Amino acid sequence: MIPKEIIDAYDFGAVSSIKPISVGLIHQTYQISAANGTFIAQRLHPILASAAIGKDFFVVTTFLNDKKFPAPKTVVTEKLQVLAKDGEGRMWRVQTFLPGATFTAVRDAKMAREAGATFGRFHKALAGLKYEFKSKKILHETDKIFAAFAKVVKKNWKSPLLDDVAEDVAFLAGEMHKVLLPASLPLRAIHGDPKISNLLFDEKGRASGVVDLDTCNRRPLLVETGDMFRSWCGMQEDDAKNTFRLDIFKAGWNGYANAADGFISARERKLVPKSVATITLELASRFLADYFEDSYFGWDDSRYPSRRAHNLARARGQLALYRDIVRKMKKMEAIVG
Repeated sequence: MIPKEIIDAYDFGAVSSIKPISVGLIHQTYQISAANGTFIAQRLHPILASAAIGKDFFVVTTFLNDKKFPAPKTVVTEKLQVLAKDGEGRMWRVQTFLPGATFTAVRDAKMAREAGATFGRFHKALAGLKYEFKSKKILHETDKIFAAFAKVVKKNWKSPLLDDVAEDVAFLAGEMHKVLLPASLPLRAIHGDPKISNLLFDEKGRASGVVDLDTCNRRPLLVETGDMFRSWCGMQEDDAKNTFRLDIFKAGWNGYANAADGFISARERKLVPKSVATITLELASRFLADYFEDSYFGWDDSRYPSRRAHNLARARGQLALYRDIVRKMKKMEAIVG
């Protein structure tokens, strides 16, 4: 639960309830109901707990609220700090609670279209942000991620762990060079983790907010579109028979393209289908690296005996998805136009 010193650091008023929120792989998240409102408190993963990321989060949430875009507001401590440290040295962050339902998968084309339109508006809103991000934690540096994967494999070359995944490693190594995106793409302010669970929906199915904004930074737009459609259009993430849903891709793309009209360039548009393959293979390499390292991703202990077992299932699920994306690439290109 939340340590007393964290509760005392903020002006919540009398706290009536605290409940954990299980969605998410990285942070431990809690909803606080108190006299002064409802809040979300997160115990941050050490990798995302820097003062620089805290400042970026504060700037982005403030900017979006000024633009009337539905995003949480950062709640500072009574000492006007963005982050608070508990007695064990762990960092916490608090934000306002946004009402809305959270989903872990895209249910239908209507939801995909709404999600696409929301991220199109999100990108256009952030296009006006004149700010140099402070965080050096850059997501989706694909070439570096592939290099890190290769380094982990080399380190474990004689490990018994390699025996069970030799075919997976060989396939991934043979495909990596095929999916690298051009290095000359423009940098844009993006979300960084646009999975569907980072959108909130009202009772009519309309998107009511974008959350989990601590990964915002300036990156090529295509790493965002790749992760959007990878996560929205795939089936179960850790299913060895994972497939890519073209109907969801078409609806999500149409929603995004209409909302982002005038924002996304012709060159970026043409590369959107390839970007989905890029980020899918990138994530497969991250899951497979953590199969060896056993240190980063959270895991579902109700379904798997260990983090390693869950990450292996995730890696194979993403490799299956990648294979299906390659099979459907021509159809994806026709949808984008």
